[in-house]
Amino acid sequence: MTQYRITDTALSDIADILKHTQVQFGTGARVRYQELIRTAIEDLALVPTRIGSSMRDEVAFGLRSFHLVHSRKRAATANGMVQSPRHIVFYRLAGDQVIEIVRILHDAMEARLHLPQD
Repeated sequence: MTQYRITDTALSDIADILKHTQVQFGTGARVRYQELIRTAIEDLALVPTRIGSSMRDEVAFGLRSFHLVHSRKRAATANGMVQSPRHIVFYRLAGDQVIEIVRILHDAMEARLHLPQD
């Protein structure tokens, strides 16, 4: 398995997503969404170029994206699964077999406005 690291900005994204989910949809939904995010990151660490991932060089060189919908079945819990995930993981392959999770953004957001341009 490839290792991964999560930027402080992406950690903040996760905290905000889970807080919003808790307030809007309750504890069960937050737990399901948390499991979905964890599963997606682990899926990417296992196969960074997995089906469903896309190159996003138009945003920043070497950037890739992966919509959470592609991991939702693997993230199912006894509590159910997230029916309509709305977030995209933005990541890049860093040196020494490490993927770096850069941001996790809502799919309605304009990615270019929220991602580093390097």
